[in-house]
Amino acid sequence: MAKLAEALALTFLPSTCAICSGALAWSGSRAGICPGCWGRVVRHTGPLCPVCGSPEVAAAEPCLACRTAPPPWHAAASVGPYEGTLRDLVLLFKTRGRDEIAGPAGMMMADAFRRAGWSRPDAVVSVPMTWLRRLRRGYDQAGLLGHAVARELGLPFVRAMRRRGRGAQVGRSRSERLRLPAATFAVRHPVAGAVLLIDDVFTTGATAASCARALLGSGAKEIDVLTFARTPQPGRIP
Repeated sequence: MAKLAEALALTFLPSTCAICSGALAWSGSRAGICPGCWGRVVRHTGPLCPVCGSPEVAAAEPCLACRTAPPPWHAAASVGPYEGTLRDLVLLFKTRGRDEIAGPAGMMMADAFRRAGWSRPDAVVSVPMTWLRRLRRGYDQAGLLGHAVARELGLPFVRAMRRRGRGAQVGRSRSERLRLPAATFAVRHPVAGAVLLIDDVFTTGATAASCARALLGSGAKEIDVLTFARTPQPGRIP
């Protein structure tokens, strides 16, 4: 039976890794990515800002930006920096239709949650996307990550929010972006309690801040933010 399964996999599944183009081994490969590439994902180590998850700190204390303009969430963390193999995974997931990456990505995010040592939330909520963008892409990547993380942690996943539109962020400072109106997002299903907010990439924190304010305004008690990757410096994805 095992040999039959392997033969079927070799026939119908990709034969080369989507990242390095090397031969895709039957054992250890996940979502069309070879074990070697999964092993090359760089994870955050060392001191991180406990509020925004920035690695640009000398000790595990709030960074200058978070002390100057505290965000509305309690804490934020990610698997690792948006570079190298992790960047390749994000781009495959977001722009190449590789939605199967959500499963292993969710497992890695659940590991990052455990390493952060946060309290167990009452629900997992994902950052929503517009219906038009979802129609064009064919799936909601943050929603898939949210489902995967919730499954790994044994938590309920709630589609609590919808996006009303995107506020213009070009030319704004980080503190101005963090004050984007909560009205950018609408809460359809209020969550009373602690929420784990999921997104794919943490850039400036503006989206997370807007979602957090909306959730808090509808009855949530505390928001922690968990993403697959984080840009090394606040700003746009390269």
